[in-house]
Amino acid sequence: MARGREFKVGLFVVLMTAALYIGFNYLRGLDVFSPLNTYYVKYQNISGLDKGARIILSGLDVGSVVDRKFSDDTYSEIIITLAIDKTIILTDSTIAKLAKPDFLGGSEIQLLMRPGGARVLEAGDTLRSEVDGGIAELLVEEGQTAANALSALVNKINDVLDPFVETSDTLKYAINNFSTLSGELVLTTQEAKSTLEQFKLQMDYVADSLVAAMGGLDPLLREYQMLGEKLNAVDIDARLVKMDSLLDGTQTFLERLNSDEGTLGQLMTNDSLYNNLNLMMSDLDSLLIDFRYNPKRYVHFSIFGRKNRPPADGRSSAKKKKKDR
Repeated sequence: MARGREFKVGLFVVLMTAALYIGFNYLRGLDVFSPLNTYYVKYQNISGLDKGARIILSGLDVGSVVDRKFSDDTYSEIIITLAIDKTIILTDSTIAKLAKPDFLGGSEIQLLMRPGGARVLEAGDTLRSEVDGGIAELLVEEGQTAANALSALVNKINDVLDPFVETSDTLKYAINNFSTLSGELVLTTQEAKSTLEQFKLQMDYVADSLVAAMGGLDPLLREYQMLGEKLNAVDIDARLVKMDSLLDGTQTFLERLNSDEGTLGQLMTNDSLYNNLNLMMSDLDSLLIDFRYNPKRYVHFSIFGRKNRPPADGRSSAKKKKKDR
């Protein structure tokens, strides 16, 4: 009975341990039922790396740390046993980088798949190792750098201040001169303020004068305004229409004048009137010449009457008399 009870208790403990292990790894993202390959990696210091620590590839859990032990009796190197998912193919260029613990968590191993691998690793092979400095080491390095920089700054400040210590009397004299200059600047500022006030008064006088002058211009501006209103009242459009009508009539008149239509057009284009006038003037000239040389033909008084004489060509008579002479 006692043995049966112990066996049951032991079986229960084993089952509980297995359930805890499976549940823990499931929460970590590991498939405990997937086949695993065993690999090894060596470090000189694994501070913070515990059993069961995660093995990460590109942010995904692909295995865990199975065992840790020294590689030899010199205790100078530690060999870590890694259980990695069998589906992950590792090459001889793959690096197992140990990320040292930070302030919030423990260490872990990150797999870095570097290109250029010559062969695929098999189960039991040893990976190339690399150690990350971690945040603490980085802060220490940055702190040392900042301390060195601060020390260098203090030294530079001392180098700058040393000449001032040697010339303290000169600095005191310069400060006194600066105080005197400050007083003089105050007086100059007051004088400038007084000058500005006088200038302001003059500008006010000029402004008042301009206002008065503008008041005198108001009547003239009103006259211009009245003239503008009168001009606006003129019906410009109607006058333009009349001008267009007048220009059109003038153009029509000129066109008819240049044509053969109408009396003026006939006078400008037909020379018959000119010829008739020339002929009439010639006849009138002949009449006047005949009247001059033969007045009795046109003016004759007789008691017994007068004989009708035919008209004579004055020009012919005049030419005949010239020949007789």
